Amino acid sequence: MKTKNIFLIRHGETDWNRAKRFQGRTDIPLNEEGRAQALALSPRIVELKIDLVVSSSLSRAHETALIAIQDIKLPIQKDDRLQETNIGEAEGLTHDEITEKFGVSHIERWRSYEERDLDFRYPNGESKRQMMVRVREAVLDIAQNNSHQNIAVFAHGMVMRALTFAFQQGVEWDLTQFHNGSIHHFVWDDKRPEHLKYIGKVN
Repeated sequence: MKTKNIFLIRHGETDWNRAKRFQGRTDIPLNEEGRAQALALSPRIVELKIDLVVSSSLSRAHETALIAIQDIKLPIQKDDRLQETNIGEAEGLTHDEITEKFGVSHIERWRSYEERDLDFRYPNGESKRQMMVRVREAVLDIAQNNSHQNIAVFAHGMVMRALTFAFQQGVEWDLTQFHNGSIHHFVWDDKRPEHLKYIGKVN
């Protein structure tokens, strides 16, 4: 049986993370704390013997990857499919501002992974189901179509939560488990090529 290790890594902190603003596709760079979090990943990247690096094309994920892999000197493959959820007119708003603009039910439905809420979306945004389809396709493509053994994937909080939900038989994970700079270990094997097994948090 052939297996591969997939390490999903959330980008470092941004000013919008600190202000608790929904970022979505808005391209917000790392702040000073975010760069420090990325640097703290560097020795762990070496320990994990990473031999392939893939990143969301948004700058906060790509910059995290650039800093984190500085000791292994690998190229970074950008993949647009790993971008954060497009949340349309909710981008840039806080929870309170979203509640004021759209009503409390929008926050509740957005947080929910109940089947009836997977197709909910903010105006001009995408649904969680749409996002899960594209990121699941991206990660399985990465796992199946290369010869590397230990793969680092730099992405976003909602992306990581949705992937864990999708591969763990619908178990819902609190977004706080995927804090900025956290690493989460999944394993792919060729006996179940359409699945990833969640092993746990690394750091």
